[in-house]
Amino acid sequence: MPRFLRLLGLLACLLAGPTMAQAPPLVCDSAGGLPTGCGNIVFDGDSISAGVGSSPSQHPDVQFLKALDRPSRLTNVAVGGRPASECLRLFPSLVMPHYVPGARFNLIVFHAGDNDIAQGRDSIGTYKAFTAYVAAAHRQGWKVIVSTELPRPDFPPSREAELDNYNLSLIANLAGADVVADLGETPRLVAPQGRRESGLYAPDTVHLNDAGYGEMTHLLLEAARAVLSD
Repeated sequence: MPRFLRLLGLLACLLAGPTMAQAPPLVCDSAGGLPTGCGNIVFDGDSISAGVGSSPSQHPDVQFLKALDRPSRLTNVAVGGRPASECLRLFPSLVMPHYVPGARFNLIVFHAGDNDIAQGRDSIGTYKAFTAYVAAAHRQGWKVIVSTELPRPDFPPSREAELDNYNLSLIANLAGADVVADLGETPRLVAPQGRRESGLYAPDTVHLNDAGYGEMTHLLLEAARAVLSD
């Protein structure tokens, strides 16, 4: 009997003690080396990638990281007005240093091209720059998600036609991006008319607002889940 009581006492102590400690969550956004198990995400491109028009807490990169639900380090090197050709030129200095060998994944989320056309380039030259960008990214080991461009209500018909052709090239994906997020899959997002009434655009009707970036993020997430199998 005493032995039985001792066992009961031991069981009671175990039950009363602290629960089994759980592993602390991964912290991936600190400076220095990236902990094992963390992903590595870079947003690159123009003002849409930079989140112009959104609240600071609702930038597309922030929404994307939160909804992806995979511990990752996030860096955004995008700048408003940057063309795809400039993204290519700056790739060695802006993006390459952020590559992390051994990361769970290295992912670029890219959006640019309309500013090339705004500056007078055609769709062929713009897509050639993007193709070279993808090749450079793949050589280093990145996966690349690219999203199609939003129509520009400030473009004349000739430039809008070039932008349409650029989007068609993105969708055809001869550049070999790992996945293409076609924003045209959400018609309200790309309709050039009724933008003020859509609830998706900033007052300038060129950039998205928080809700619009949310719609874009949904499409980016579908693309990311298709390419990030782990």
